[in-house]
Amino acid sequence: MVGLLAHGMGLMLVVFLALALPGLQSQALPPAATAPGRSDERGSRPKNPILNAKSTLEKHGITFSGWLQLDGSTVAAGGQPNAIGFDGQDLLDVTTTVDTKQLLGWPGGTFMIDVQSHNGPSILRRQMPALQDPDNMDAYQQTSVDRAWFQQDLLSGKVQARVGVMYVDDQYFTVPYGQNFVSLNFSSDASISTFVLPTFPKGAFGGDVFVYPVKGLSLSGGMWNDHATELSYDPGGDLYVTEEGWQSAWRGRTYKVQVGAWRDTGRFRRFAGGITHDASGEYAVASQKWWQPRGSSDRGLGTFFQFGTGPPAVAAVRRHYGAGVVWTGPMSSRPHDEIGLAFSDSLLTAQTNFTHGFENEIEAYYQIAAWKGLTVQPDVEYWLHPGGMSTPNTVLALTRIMYTF
Repeated sequence: MVGLLAHGMGLMLVVFLALALPGLQSQALPPAATAPGRSDERGSRPKNPILNAKSTLEKHGITFSGWLQLDGSTVAAGGQPNAIGFDGQDLLDVTTTVDTKQLLGWPGGTFMIDVQSHNGPSILRRQMPALQDPDNMDAYQQTSVDRAWFQQDLLSGKVQARVGVMYVDDQYFTVPYGQNFVSLNFSSDASISTFVLPTFPKGAFGGDVFVYPVKGLSLSGGMWNDHATELSYDPGGDLYVTEEGWQSAWRGRTYKVQVGAWRDTGRFRRFAGGITHDASGEYAVASQKWWQPRGSSDRGLGTFFQFGTGPPAVAAVRRHYGAGVVWTGPMSSRPHDEIGLAFSDSLLTAQTNFTHGFENEIEAYYQIAAWKGLTVQPDVEYWLHPGGMSTPNTVLALTRIMYTF
């Protein structure tokens, strides 16, 4: 545990020093303090070669970004027998994007490649079982290219076509106001993410098209032929998703409605025996900003509601409901802090051997904007009937530290 934390903190320190130290040095040393032999003809110090290279690449449309995330969790009550007292994980994610117009003179094109390195034991295996993951960073230990795609904008951005390896829930099943919850329940939908959805940590190859015919309206559809799966077997087949969205404002406050459907052509094992040759479901997400203080568009109170269905003959979660409220800038002196509270209800299929017919979760967090790019987030989750089996109700205390660069 100590080694894992040291590894994660070491990574964060390296990133921090690489980004911050050159700037601090330039402020601390006036030109007169430059060491002999280190000045150009005008007496000023040469620029940092790393920053020089970064600036040159950016001028050619090549940019880098990423984050370092450290998660720690403790079972405060319940959990599986012999659960470990502390689970520590770290994730380093670095993204490179290329604007083809700046680099090649080809307008409307974007290349993206994402590399990640994850370490740490899974909460599901070491602390508590659940159908939906208590930590959306939970994964096996790996360093890999998890996403790589090309996007082309057409008709002045009214059409966007994308092909490559991607997470489907980067653009589908998204939940406004749900992205900062630690549990996967509120950043995706349990009816498909516990079943066949290609998501972190393994993307799938495919393509999609988004059309924006009028302001606020989006129509989209995609296909992936190598979907990731939470099943114990590979059903094969292709995953198809379509989603329609409408975004507008009511009394000056933004709202959004998304409705979608999915179908998978794989061969799935029925709980009652036999094989079915496809599976399908529907989902909907609605979000609304209800209140904001006068003179501030960033602060305010927002809510979301989500609903999804899965095929009860082959999927453990036949129906999922979720709802939450997020308060950004609860104090004028802390405009970037955030408080979140959400509830999830997963109804389980009766065709399995589940001891209980549902799995519920309540999550609450306070995200502290500690410094530019750095957030610290204490978080508590309460799970009722985790995994739908005999595991006692569980209280999970978590802390997420994230540095974005």
